[in-house]
Amino acid sequence: MFSPGPIQKIDVNGGHESFFIKRLDLVDSWADGNKYYKLKNNISYALDNAIDTIVSKGGMFSNHLYSLAHACSTFNIKLVSVVRSYGDDPDNPMLRELKKLSHDILFLKPGEYTLFDEQASERLYPGALFLPEGGMNERSIRGAGEIMNECLEHHPNHVIIAGGTMSTACGMLASAPGTMKMIIVPAWKGCTNQYVENILTTYNIIPQCNWELWPDEHFGGFALYDKRLFEFMYTFTKETSIPLDPVYNGKMMFAIMEKIRSGYFSDSDSILAIHTGGLQGVRGFSYRYPTDWKAYEELIT
Repeated sequence: MFSPGPIQKIDVNGGHESFFIKRLDLVDSWADGNKYYKLKNNISYALDNAIDTIVSKGGMFSNHLYSLAHACSTFNIKLVSVVRSYGDDPDNPMLRELKKLSHDILFLKPGEYTLFDEQASERLYPGALFLPEGGMNERSIRGAGEIMNECLEHHPNHVIIAGGTMSTACGMLASAPGTMKMIIVPAWKGCTNQYVENILTTYNIIPQCNWELWPDEHFGGFALYDKRLFEFMYTFTKETSIPLDPVYNGKMMFAIMEKIRSGYFSDSDSILAIHTGGLQGVRGFSYRYPTDWKAYEELIT
């Protein structure tokens, strides 16, 4: 079963007359958000080739591992999650989910984690399918291109998405028409055009559209924040009933609203933001920073 996320208008103070959001957080299938599109071809590849184990990497609050764990459980595939950590954290909500689904976890210290690659996976788990951090490979990028295809019937001239590993963004760039401008809001500090261009070159993607980065809305770095982000997200969700996450979509929406107020968009522009899902990240923030984020978790549940 698969039902794509709807496109809905955003009515918010200080917004834009033609401001819409593609609600991938409402995708109805064995995974939601962009993870459904990134994982579907990899899951199909494993099933078609009788691969019974997937090995993949991620942090202690990884959206990728969370979604992959549910996908593997649905299709009876064993998952080995290689987690960057000095050890277990029994109360961590993402790790508890992996354990509840009876998947294996291999904790590696940061240095060991960085060195863990496909060759290391094959040595420890012969015959397993290895997915890098975030699941980036040709199959995930191809799947992400389908998100753009779903957006085209709305005829936006600006499509905006948050980026982590950039596999979703690059997949959408591969499918975007020349009449569109695509904007990527990196969730981490230090992202450059060259970083994205290197991925495009690796996967032989030549975008037909114009694109640009908004690299300065990371709030200090990956998974970092300040009071401005919390206050913005709380107010935005109260006004719109649209839940955001503080790692990706909250930062993206904050950036869009700042650009609207600065006059970046013309009155004739049609803006489509991509909500990539990842709302389980709110639980991670509520767990790590309960003083700030418990109230937001309660707002969206």
